[in-house]
Amino acid sequence: MVLRTHDGGPVELRRRAPWISLAASALVAAGCSAGPSGPTAVHRRSPASTGFTTTTASPDRVDSPPTTTPAAVPTTVEVPVRQAPGWSTFTTTLPPVGGFTSVSCLSDTFCIAVGGGTDGTTSLTTGPGTAVSWDGASWSEPSVYFPAPATGPVTAPILPAVSCTDGPTCVIADGSGHVSDGDGTDWSAPMAVPAPTPASGSASGGSGPPPSAAVSCPTPTFCAVVDSTGRAYTLSDGVWGLPWPGGSNAPHSPAGPVGISCPGPSDCTAVVGPSILDWNGVDWSDDPQPWTTSPAVGPTAVSCPTPSLCAVVNGTTVAMRITGGPWSADPTVDPAGGLDSISCPSTSFCMASDRSGGVVTWNGTAWTPRDQVVPAATVYPGLATTVSCPVPTFCMVMNSDGDFATYSGTSLP
Repeated sequence: MVLRTHDGGPVELRRRAPWISLAASALVAAGCSAGPSGPTAVHRRSPASTGFTTTTASPDRVDSPPTTTPAAVPTTVEVPVRQAPGWSTFTTTLPPVGGFTSVSCLSDTFCIAVGGGTDGTTSLTTGPGTAVSWDGASWSEPSVYFPAPATGPVTAPILPAVSCTDGPTCVIADGSGHVSDGDGTDWSAPMAVPAPTPASGSASGGSGPPPSAAVSCPTPTFCAVVDSTGRAYTLSDGVWGLPWPGGSNAPHSPAGPVGISCPGPSDCTAVVGPSILDWNGVDWSDDPQPWTTSPAVGPTAVSCPTPSLCAVVNGTTVAMRITGGPWSADPTVDPAGGLDSISCPSTSFCMASDRSGGVVTWNGTAWTPRDQVVPAATVYPGLATTVSCPVPTFCMVMNSDGDFATYSGTSLP
């Protein structure tokens, strides 16, 4: 497939599964709605040695020399967590260099988790960007979507986010201003989106948080990306639109956490630091904040299962917007605070996770009490705990150390 930038120039981005032939499906938050009969991940088991190798695809798709990754053994210290009703006992999996930063599930037998690159600090300690796939029972070996730079300034990979749609086709957006797509094990060469964001606080030792990005792909032919400078991009039928805002109005330093959710190609809501942006299919616009006073953290994630419902999280708070009306905030959803991910597969079910490994669940009327389902991260404590619920009867929660648990939906209070 040939992608084109706004000026008409071609950019090669080979896809493992052709976008046009894929059936459209709606993605929400980190995951997208699909039944339990969705695609199954293809796994290549690691040998019983102290490590394993994965191959990285070069731009012309000729395999590069193998890249060695850490041994497939747990690297975190397990912390006792009471098994909450409906939840599996948490399991520790292998974190990539830099920690896991996003997970997207199509069903209870297909999830993709991505991470690697920066460790979430201003030093931007880096390794390869990696992805692992879940088949309902275990995780695959890591595949490298973005090799670590051999020398020179650290520009990528940085805090990747992933969004998957039917096919399966998954798109990774990187805080360095690059995107990559694939089927979970085979990835295209990273491509720079228009006006990529410079890596703030790179190897020279700048200040401030690392840049970050979020991505949502509601159909196989449309994706939207937002980054922490406040720029937003759309990919429609293989062509990248101009970033918004453009020119001298675009900020040039990270503005805070980001998130985006698109129930369809003409309806997206994004959070960038304290701001909320809306896409109507033609242009982006600012949306009033849900909070009457400036929050200490700002919204950190958003999920919109349909155009009639959106939910954003911030600290202890979840705010909802119904049928295009004003935002309504509930300030006491999670007393522990640190809410940083939310997934709503329907208008009557949402799950939000916090940085300490706890979750709260909405049943269409009220929020349940907080349950601790995975421990707080200790190796990469500065990164979010992410949640993806493709359907109300299945959710995956993973912290940045790679500790994860699954929800069966059979014992919801």
